[in-house]
Amino acid sequence: LLAVLVLGALLAGPAAPLRAEANFYEQRKIEAQALEAFKHIVSLWEEEVYFELYDVGMAASKARITREQFAQRMVELSWLPTGELNPTHLKATFRFRTAVYVTARIHYKDKFNPDKGFTTEQTLLLLKEGGQWKVDLIALIRAPFSGV
Repeated sequence: LLAVLVLGALLAGPAAPLRAEANFYEQRKIEAQALEAFKHIVSLWEEEVYFELYDVGMAASKARITREQFAQRMVELSWLPTGELNPTHLKATFRFRTAVYVTARIHYKDKFNPDKGFTTEQTLLLLKEGGQWKVDLIALIRAPFSGV
């Protein structure tokens, strides 16, 4: 039986070479997954669900800040993203299978004065860790100030 399998494999010809780089279609699929993860991250932030938001943080940023410290810092921020992300201004840039930059135009409102707000374009790195897209928590804390 083994001889038949080996002979069949030889007759079938060489297998497709393994590729480390993603092809065009794989890149688009990876970018689409990262965009969905980014939308989820922004919605958690908008809903002020900071413990769940912490869970989608990169391991490196979790090593820098505890869950409680992160939640406290986010509560103290006066700016909060609001409204739907405009798909026209939402773009993913593939770098590697596990690294995608997402650029979005985000509108922020002041938590304490709803009449105040601003819109800015921002780029955040998403890394795939443990099969899930993760974001830098420190970058989220700084996000409202990076575009002002």
